[in-house]
Amino acid sequence: MVSTAGVVRAIAVASTAVLALECGTQSQSGAPLQSPSTAATSQSGKVEVKGFAFSPQRLEVSKGTTVTWTNADSILHTATSGKSVKADDLGHYTTTPDGKFNGTMDDQGKSFGFTFDTVGDFSYLCSRHNNMTGTVVVK
Repeated sequence: MVSTAGVVRAIAVASTAVLALECGTQSQSGAPLQSPSTAATSQSGKVEVKGFAFSPQRLEVSKGTTVTWTNADSILHTATSGKSVKADDLGHYTTTPDGKFNGTMDDQGKSFGFTFDTVGDFSYLCSRHNNMTGTVVVK
């Protein structure tokens, strides 16, 4: 037998999902919205580090652009070039820094910048929080 509280909770969850689908896919102008953590931002050269995530997670820039990562959290983060791959279901990650860049942002408001002079895709991670990853695409 299903409890009344369980039914009410299920209806609330379903209603929230429907509302998010109906209202959360377009801006007031009718343009589609993009998730700030995954949206590609062309030419801005700025990445915000907030809530243990890089935003945008994928950034497209032109060759010669300096990308600046700025820490909005009150905890140390890094922007370290290389890959981070989830190793198991327990939350462990295997990281492979590649030495192209490594910047520390040791407090809220601190920044690190790196100029991308080569075309290509550059993966990066936070060496302190290996689940934080991003990519800079240089064209």
